[in-house]
Amino acid sequence: MKGFEDVQPLPIVTELPDELCQIMYTEEYKQTMGIARALLQKQEYSKRALDLTAKVIGLAPAFYTIWNYRFDIVMHMAEQEEDAARLLNEELDWVDETTLNNPKNYQIWSYKQALLERHPAPNFKRELPVLELMINDDTKNYHVWSFRKWCVLFFQDFSQELSYSDLLIQKDVYNNSAWTHRMFVLKHSNPDREQIDLELDYVKEKIELVPQNVSAWAYLQGLYENFLSGSYDAGILQFAQMLTNNVTDSAESPETTLPEIESSYALEFLATVYAKTDATKKKAVKAYQALAAKYDPIREAYWQRQISMLE
Repeated sequence: MKGFEDVQPLPIVTELPDELCQIMYTEEYKQTMGIARALLQKQEYSKRALDLTAKVIGLAPAFYTIWNYRFDIVMHMAEQEEDAARLLNEELDWVDETTLNNPKNYQIWSYKQALLERHPAPNFKRELPVLELMINDDTKNYHVWSFRKWCVLFFQDFSQELSYSDLLIQKDVYNNSAWTHRMFVLKHSNPDREQIDLELDYVKEKIELVPQNVSAWAYLQGLYENFLSGSYDAGILQFAQMLTNNVTDSAESPETTLPEIESSYALEFLATVYAKTDATKKKAVKAYQALAAKYDPIREAYWQRQISMLE
């Protein structure tokens, strides 16, 4: 390979006679990997070694040993560089280009974290465009969301996260990743009661828009459990009852006379709240029975289990 004539590639296959299956590597792959192994063994931290790791990662993006080697090279070069920030910014630019072609490669995200942790002047705003681009491409990409959460904590910058999650929820009210991120932000930003009340209004508005949305109901319950000590007020119970046609308050009736309701998740929400106190456990049992009989029969075994725990 040009530029590596002085390097004797190390073999990447054992060529043992009792191998169950030999992988049919291409000559390019064997040569590239062989040279990379040789440089790694010599601990060569040069520009050509850095360029070679980019080629290796292009061939095998999940090769974590090469990612570690590349990181060592970059750190070694940064120590010799007067402007380490410029070097690390160039490396972050390279990572971003690689990320767009490998959106679910977890090595990339841990690599970016390691670079930012050692960056003399890391910048959250620099990370936002590629994160937004990738989330727009796949709103449920766990790796991207996890990295965004890490960035928020690392930079201690929560200033735009609620508005960003709202933008995504407006586009897709079922986006559970956005709802989860919103709760994550609240848990780490110490909101006061006024903000929690605003969040309650926010989620109720989204529930009224689409009553049968488990993400919004989970968020609503999370607000009460995490910020209001699990103390559910009469207003929120009435809100849920309106979407369940007051099933839990009606007289005992067979399955055929159960009314239509707007949201089985509203009924599950009520059951969960009613199960908290002895005075309302009968209502909880009735809610679970209705879920098992008509509104969510696919989980009948689960509802029956809930009932048995209350009796």
